[in-house]
Amino acid sequence: MCVTENETFFIDITEKKCPMTTVYVRAKLDAMTSGQRLDVRLRGTETRKNVRASVQALGHAILTDLPVIEEPDLYCLTVKRC
Repeated sequence: MCVTENETFFIDITEKKCPMTTVYVRAKLDAMTSGQRLDVRLRGTETRKNVRASVQALGHAILTDLPVIEEPDLYCLTVKRC
């Protein structure tokens, strides 16, 4: 399979607890190439804050940060690997 720069990946960390949430996101981002996107589904404002901070500290861009309408306390971040 050919991997393209604009490919989008998905990871669901709603059942993971901090600090493992940032570990899973970082591992996925490390396996990606520059320009690719990662949709991250997560639960809780604390997890959201920690994942955002971790992603930005690694130098990646957060493209979207939206609540999931169907379920309270769920969020979806879209990250671009830089």
